[in-house]
Amino acid sequence: MGMSYSIFQRSKTSSLSPRIYGSSIFQIPTVNQNLLILPTKFVDELKSLPETTMSSSQAVADYFLGSYTTLSIELFGHIVWDITRVHLTQNLGNLVEPLVDESKYGFSQEMPPCEAFRKASSIYEHLAVYRFFEPPPFSSIRLSLTPISSQDWTPIMVHPTFLEIVGRTSARIFVGFPLCRNPLWLSTSIDFARCIFLGSGILKIIPAPIRPLAALFNPHVWRIKRHHCNARSLLIPEILRRRELAGRAQSPEQWHAEKPNDMLQWIEEASTDADKQPERMVDRQLGMSFAAIHTTTNHLTNVIYDLAARWDQYGPELREEVEEALAADGGIWKKQTLTKLSKLDSFMKESQRINPPSALSFNRKIISPVSLTPEITLPPQSYIAVAAGPISADPPTFDGLRHHRLRSLPNSSPHSHQFVTTGLQSMTFGHGRFACPGRFFASNESKVVLAELLLTYDIRLRDGEERPKNLFFADACFPDPKREVLFRRRRMMVADDA
Repeated sequence: MGMSYSIFQRSKTSSLSPRIYGSSIFQIPTVNQNLLILPTKFVDELKSLPETTMSSSQAVADYFLGSYTTLSIELFGHIVWDITRVHLTQNLGNLVEPLVDESKYGFSQEMPPCEAFRKASSIYEHLAVYRFFEPPPFSSIRLSLTPISSQDWTPIMVHPTFLEIVGRTSARIFVGFPLCRNPLWLSTSIDFARCIFLGSGILKIIPAPIRPLAALFNPHVWRIKRHHCNARSLLIPEILRRRELAGRAQSPEQWHAEKPNDMLQWIEEASTDADKQPERMVDRQLGMSFAAIHTTTNHLTNVIYDLAARWDQYGPELREEVEEALAADGGIWKKQTLTKLSKLDSFMKESQRINPPSALSFNRKIISPVSLTPEITLPPQSYIAVAAGPISADPPTFDGLRHHRLRSLPNSSPHSHQFVTTGLQSMTFGHGRFACPGRFFASNESKVVLAELLLTYDIRLRDGEERPKNLFFADACFPDPKREVLFRRRRMMVADDA
C-alpha cells in the first residue's frame, strides 16, 4: 500500500491532501492494486450496490493475498455475513452473561494479582518467562520481575495480555464452552490472523511471478496450513457430535431447547447442504476469528493507552458510571446495562476516532463497471477506498466525553454518535449496506472487558511518560504492542480480600 498513511497524516501540507482534493478522485501508487481514493460525496451512491458489482469481501481477500494465505472470499462469504448480521446481532442480549463470565475468567488467567512477585530463581522459570514452553496461566513476559508490595503498581504489556483475554471471550461465543478454554484452539485462533498479516506482508514485496516459489519458503504460510489442521482436529469432532445429538433428540423442540447458542451452531444451521462440509464450516470459523480478535484487541489497547494517559480526568467518572449502571440492574449484567454506559461508549468512540485502524475505509473491488458521473466510470479489477481516517481525525484534540455530550443535544437522536454509528464523518466500520455487521458484538465485548478493568484496577503511565505512539504500516495504524501500562488492584478490593 506504499505511502498512503504518511500522505494522509500530512494532510495539512501534502499536495495530495484530501482537504485540497476533497471533491476529486486520485490514485495511490501501489505494487499490487490500482487503488482509487474517492471523496465521501460518492459514498451514498455506492453504499448499496450489490457484491456482484463491487465486493468488500473480495477486496479483503485480495489485500491479504488470499490465494496464498487461505483468506479466500469463502471465509467472508454471504453465510458468514448473514450469520453475523442476523444470529450474532439478534442474540446480543443472550450473550452478555457468557461474555461477562469468560471475561472474568480471562482476567483471572491472564492478569497477575498486581501484588508482590519474586524474581525467577531458576533457569526453568526464566525459560517460562520468555514462553519457550507452553504459556502458564498468565504470561510472565508481560510483567516486571521486580518485587513490589500490594499497594504498588505492576507494569503489564497491554496488547499481549488483552489479546489473550479477547481471544478467550471471543472463543466463548464462537465455539462455546468448554472448547473455548482449549489451549490449542486459543493459540490457533489467535495466531491465525497474525500469520495472515505477516505472511501477506512479506509476499507483497516479492514480484508476483516468483510469489508461488517464495510462498513455499514463507514460514507464516506454513503456520497457516498448520492452523487449519489444528482447527479441523478440534472442531470437526464437535460438529459431528452435535449432529449426532440433534439426530437423537426426540423432537425438534427438544433439540432447540438443548442446542448450544454459539457461532459454530449458527454456521451449522445457516449452511445449505452444499456448504455443510465440516471442513468448510471450520474455515468460516477461522474467518470469524481473523475478523474479530485482533481488531478488538487493537481497539482495546488504544482505549487503555488513552485512559492510562488521562486516568485522573476520566477513570473515576467512567468507573462510577459502570457501578451505577450495574447497581440499577440489581448487580446482574444485562444488555440494557451496557447500553447505559454512555460515557464509556463515548470514550471508546473518541479513542477510535483519534486512532483509526486504517487511513482507509469503504474498501471495495470493482467487479463490473460503475458509472459515477457521465464522465467518470470505475473500471473492473480496480479497487476503491475512502480516506476515512484523516476525515474523522478532525478536530485533533482528544475529548473522551465529546460524543456523550453530542448525544445529549436537544435535536440529537439517541442512536447518533454511538460507537457503532456509521456516517460520512465516521466510517471506521464502513457505511451503508455492507458496514461491518460485527461492530455491535465488538462494542459489547469491549465494554464488558473495560468494565471489568474499571471495577478491578487503577491504571496509569509511569511518571513523565506520554501516551504510547502508534505504529504505521502502509494504510494500517495500530498501537505499539510492546508498551507497558501500570496496573494496581483497587485498594478497597485488596482490603476486602485480606
